Amino acid sequence: MENNLKKETEKIISECQECGLCSNGCNFLAESASPAEIARRGITLEEAYGCALCAKCKAVCPFGLSPQPMFQARRVKAIQNQELDQEEFNYFMPDYEENVMNVYRQYYHIDYRDLEIDESSDTYFFPGCTLMTYSPKLTREIYSRLHKKLGCRGILTECCGLPLHQMGLTDRAQRYTDFLIEKITGHGIKRLITACPNCYYLLRETLKSTGVEILTIYEVVDFPDNSQGNLPKCTIHDSCPDRFEGIFARQTRAALKNYGVEIVEMANILQDSPCCGSGGQISHFRPDLADKLVHNRLEEAKHTGAQILVSYCLSCVLNFARIDIDSELTVRHVLNLLLGVDEDYTDVKKQAAKIFAE
Repeated sequence: MENNLKKETEKIISECQECGLCSNGCNFLAESASPAEIARRGITLEEAYGCALCAKCKAVCPFGLSPQPMFQARRVKAIQNQELDQEEFNYFMPDYEENVMNVYRQYYHIDYRDLEIDESSDTYFFPGCTLMTYSPKLTREIYSRLHKKLGCRGILTECCGLPLHQMGLTDRAQRYTDFLIEKITGHGIKRLITACPNCYYLLRETLKSTGVEILTIYEVVDFPDNSQGNLPKCTIHDSCPDRFEGIFARQTRAALKNYGVEIVEMANILQDSPCCGSGGQISHFRPDLADKLVHNRLEEAKHTGAQILVSYCLSCVLNFARIDIDSELTVRHVLNLLLGVDEDYTDVKKQAAKIFAE
């Protein structure tokens, strides 16, 4: 990994023109230095874990250059050099049994073992750990519709493993990936339906050699069209993993418009969308920066005149909903609107914190 870090820093040093465009679009780079300057002097541990890994820098760079791999490589080096104590971060790692999501589900009695499971089914729902933990009503509604529409008779309650990758825990990430592949192929699963963009893109890469088809919920569920009148105006926050392909961005906008929702766009959308403040696990390392990103985005949403800020990533939704901005702006998941399952996410973070305060 030392060679990989060297390769990535040398690439930035030789190709970055230090034009300032990425710094203008990134709060993290704006407070630090140009990617070339950081690469020349060496990346600090704080900088490695201060980057949201959101790739907006690549989107705004005229040459498509991204320092993200450089920061990711520095994270791997930090883990290998034991600059961090891995155990301090196990509380949000999917390969650790007592992680915060498992504990949250146990504490609030969230369980899916009652759902009808057919071991011979080749179509499974992969809700993702955030959705199945913090939005159980929505998770069950999605599964019910998939069951009726596609004959889906299975649900996988694992995490896709993204936190392990982002933290730089390469060995643990590989073991977890091997575990997922073995479980999915061992069940004879041919098709996975996902609701989370992070899960979709990571699983598509992880399972590309297995022949397992990865689909989004928006491709397979029949949502109602124009079923209600006087729907509130919505503005959409686009999720970072969807930045370049825009699969979820297109599908959710089409579904919302078909449903009769008037969409008023913010200034920064699609490839230009900022991180919500949860990317790259920065909320654990730079909560001040995460809060700044949240407040900036909420202010941008308020200026559209929309009544609802929606996102197709529940991590984004939870991050926005935790901040009281003293306005009439409501934060919801896209599927809350499309499936008629309303859930208030305002106190979810507080409910999680309550467990560990006792």
